[in-house]
Amino acid sequence: MNENCMVCGKPAEQKCSACKIAYYCSREHQKIHWKEHVKKCKLFRISEDDKVGRHYVATRKIEAGEVILRETKALVAAPAQGTPPLCLNCYCLLEKKTAKPCEKCGWPLCGNCTQHGDECLFTAKYHNSKVSVTEFGIPHPTYNCIGIVRALALKETNKDKYLQFMSLEAHDKNKDNKRLDEFLETAKFVKRFFKLDGVEDEEIARIAGIIQINGHEVPTTENPHVAVYNEASYFEHNCKANCSKSFTEEGGILIRAALPIAKGEHLTMCYTDPLWGVTNRRHHLYQTKLFECICSRCSDPTEFGTMFNALKCAKKDCSGYTLPPTFITPLNLEALPDYVCNKCEQKTPSSDIDKQLEQIGIELATMKKNDVSFCKNFIAKYSKVLHENHYYLTDVKMALVQLIGQQDGGLPACSDEVLSEKIALCKKLDELLRKLVPAEIRIRGLILFEVHAGIAEFGRRQGPDELRGMLMLSKNALTEAYQLLRYEPEILPEGKIAKIAYKNLKEMDVIIKTLCQKAASPM
Repeated sequence: MNENCMVCGKPAEQKCSACKIAYYCSREHQKIHWKEHVKKCKLFRISEDDKVGRHYVATRKIEAGEVILRETKALVAAPAQGTPPLCLNCYCLLEKKTAKPCEKCGWPLCGNCTQHGDECLFTAKYHNSKVSVTEFGIPHPTYNCIGIVRALALKETNKDKYLQFMSLEAHDKNKDNKRLDEFLETAKFVKRFFKLDGVEDEEIARIAGIIQINGHEVPTTENPHVAVYNEASYFEHNCKANCSKSFTEEGGILIRAALPIAKGEHLTMCYTDPLWGVTNRRHHLYQTKLFECICSRCSDPTEFGTMFNALKCAKKDCSGYTLPPTFITPLNLEALPDYVCNKCEQKTPSSDIDKQLEQIGIELATMKKNDVSFCKNFIAKYSKVLHENHYYLTDVKMALVQLIGQQDGGLPACSDEVLSEKIALCKKLDELLRKLVPAEIRIRGLILFEVHAGIAEFGRRQGPDELRGMLMLSKNALTEAYQLLRYEPEILPEGKIAKIAYKNLKEMDVIIKTLCQKAASPM
């Protein structure tokens, strides 16, 4: 059914390609209306309820891969908490011999940087003397105030952005917020250090809370930093998110749909490491974001049937797996309910399971890195104890598939058996990731790139007919890997792989075309 043109009111068939809501009778009228429409042209709207507070819902059906939001610059960016002294421009770690104090304020910079953030003028204005940093290589408490100082400087340089920042969630009115005292102590330190008599402790504590709750870890600098964005801060959390995020070299954020999203559906991203076990995820979210996660994934002990937290039943001759009836218990309780086997119903105290998992975790943490044999030995040993999809085994399998082929000679030096093992592992991991964490585009892209390489190498060892088919399979995986990683900046490993993937696709097209021509040629 035709709609009416936003300019002249006549029936129109053309519509805005972004929001697909506004209609126009011609491109000329779309251009005329753009200045007004751009303010409303979004794939989402903000909503609010008592359960999740402010959040986004889709204003139309959104296809997987569509860009939902771009923010070119953070409201506030700062070093991560507990960092050693680093350059406040590029975030590289400093040593005593490489640090060069800023001539204006004294904060040390690296030899390649001469300017840094708003803390420079703020320090010169409010600190009695230049900052002096003499200890390097260990966490330095004064760096914990940089984000706060940059926010306070924003108050003086850009009032509108400061108000946007201060409108974000801080949980500073929540009496159960265990970190309020910590934030208030930080506020007192900042006021003493910078002689800020005209600023209330509560305002500074609120800034600290906003950074804690809304901060994204940005991996595009030598040492990851934390950034708070305006619109990106309203995406709701879910351990199986439907949106994924990427960062630009300039410090911006780009958010895409990882799955098809229906009109009216909540837009979500994951605030924690989605490949941790459910208990670790929930504790991390409680400690850092101050809420207890009860998302659909955490609420299902089987994690959508993947058995991501399951152990094998300890009873002899039983082939079942054991899990607690629920992981959704108050986080201040000492233990989860007993684990119960899904076949024989034998119960095991959760405290016993915790001790067992703790020991496995210690062994994993101390395991030799970048070693194929250690990975294989760990998998062989603990496949007897854990479900094949358990998060510990998944972690090691993801490392293993990337290690196979990195030895001297690369993939061509691998035996058929090892190559088949790599391909099979990649396929199982891909299936698991699609079901469990579809928004983790960087991880999924890397696994797909690995499987494309394995299939292509295996195909080269076959006859022409088999090679053509294998290359088509390899190309399908590579195409998807590129689509997932295409927005990653080249300074990240994933961005470099995206560039290689694009080049490989072009070369693969030529090879496949040549093989097809040869197959079609008469004998």
